[in-house]
Amino acid sequence: MVVVRDEPDLLVTWLPAGAEYKRPERREELPYEQPLVDRPWRAPGVVQLTRPNDAHSVTVFPGGGWYVNLQEPLRRTRVGFDTADQLLDLVRSPRGEWRWKDEHELVDAVERGFVTPEEAAAIRAEGERVIAADGFPTGWEDFQPDPQWEVPRLPRGWAEP
Repeated sequence: MVVVRDEPDLLVTWLPAGAEYKRPERREELPYEQPLVDRPWRAPGVVQLTRPNDAHSVTVFPGGGWYVNLQEPLRRTRVGFDTADQLLDLVRSPRGEWRWKDEHELVDAVERGFVTPEEAAAIRAEGERVIAADGFPTGWEDFQPDPQWEVPRLPRGWAEP
């Protein structure tokens, strides 16, 4: 991702089409311990907004709509930021309608013992806070990236502590 703004109260990043990222490989036999594989981000490019200590980020889609990724708060590393997905997500339509996404994954993770019922309740509570705060639109809906920006690549040693 390209860092657009890095301020004490807000990190704004741009994920352009074609940028490589790591994504869990889908394997039924390893539902929560999947190896990461390289994938290119498909169009459209998106803006992602993350506030320190929030257990979520907001992805702003061109033309409207928002995706709220419930995740661990960002941790700075020597090459960028780390987080861990919390399985459950939210989608907000341009008309303001909310929908939970991947509820079955969180239920399954609790049933298999990868997530405790208390952790699952905290994850859902974070989503409920986002809905209640209703911080939409975000002010980033008309963002246009600098056409001179290159598509970023993962830095060498990105996985090293």
